[in-house]
Amino acid sequence: MKSRARRATDFIRAHWGRLLSGLALLLVFFGNGGFRSLTRNWLELRRLNAEIVSLEREEKELDGRLKAMRAGDGPVERLARRELGYIKKGEIEYRFPPPEKK
Repeated sequence: MKSRARRATDFIRAHWGRLLSGLALLLVFFGNGGFRSLTRNWLELRRLNAEIVSLEREEKELDGRLKAMRAGDGPVERLARRELGYIKKGEIEYRFPPPEKK
């Protein structure tokens, strides 16, 4: 039965060309800054594309709100009443305390 060191030496002698080629490829891909830079740029591109999709969705939503506001005074009035608490002259505002938690 061969020892582990002897088997490793035999393997290296038999496959030295493949091992050297594999090592050279690893050095080319990971030994220089170009591949790492390419990978970093690809990840940044994915992040930016996701951000673009999110911003386009937000733009559509805001564009819809803007069109609704331009359509008439109803949406503007409703928004002013809800967000700013405006009431019309002569109206009475009723305020109720929030229900108690048990």
